Amino acid sequence: MAVIITMIYYFVFLFLYFQDVIRGVSFVVILLLSLIILSIFLIVYWKNRAIKRKVILSTSLMALLFCYELPLLFYDAYTHAAYRYTDPLEIYKGSGIYLLGVNRVDFQFTENKKAVIDLLNKQQMDYLNITKITNLDRYGSKNRQLLKWFHLRKSDIDQMRDNVKQFLGQEDGRINEFLNSDTIEGSSAGLGLALTGLIMRGDLQNDLKIAVTGAISETGDVLPIGILKEKMQIAEKAGFSLMIIPSANRKEALEIQKKLHVNIKILDVAQIDEAVLLINELNDNSK
Repeated sequence: MAVIITMIYYFVFLFLYFQDVIRGVSFVVILLLSLIILSIFLIVYWKNRAIKRKVILSTSLMALLFCYELPLLFYDAYTHAAYRYTDPLEIYKGSGIYLLGVNRVDFQFTENKKAVIDLLNKQQMDYLNITKITNLDRYGSKNRQLLKWFHLRKSDIDQMRDNVKQFLGQEDGRINEFLNSDTIEGSSAGLGLALTGLIMRGDLQNDLKIAVTGAISETGDVLPIGILKEKMQIAEKAGFSLMIIPSANRKEALEIQKKLHVNIKILDVAQIDEAVLLINELNDNSK
């Protein structure tokens, strides 16, 4: 019962944190104060075996929760993110497959979007979009970092490398050189890398200029990606007329296209083999 009450207490404040009602510092301080109060109770009721056992359970659980949430303190400062244009990258010249990346700049202690815009204008930096970083975003970043620290989860780059290698059946120097770059984040280049690898070894031919984004699984399924609006803006700005995206992002892409009047033909695929067939069909129709 003590454990259940402690967890309910914790989830109430976690919910308030997710709703941006309280900040990360406040959340961690609440857990710390709760841990101190429980420790005092433990000292007071040390000789009462029945109560002592319950308080020990609650105190131990609260200590674990406090340690787990403590890293949130390091994420509280980040308030906004600006997304900037990055030139689409063709890692194998002549492949026609261009990877779409977005340059993200995080801002600390900015009060609102206008403050970020003022800073960007002062530094003469163009931008595609500015978003507010929510507590849910911070919490996800914290959890991913913890998993990396304890080697419980591969980084997105390592997972992408493994999935591309699994699909192609071999590694490639150009692909590894791209993946080893310090500027690469996320896994949305997976589909483009797999298609590039097929072209490099002669299993696929392409004479068109195609923007490609999409993560992949080890079995060749094309998985959804984020920051789609900015990638579509970059593709249009770079002069692409064709863009391949995951089928899971199709509805979002159509909404973005309608809202921003993006003049690009959006093509969606659910598997790499489907993308190969699509590229072959596009090339046949262009002759």
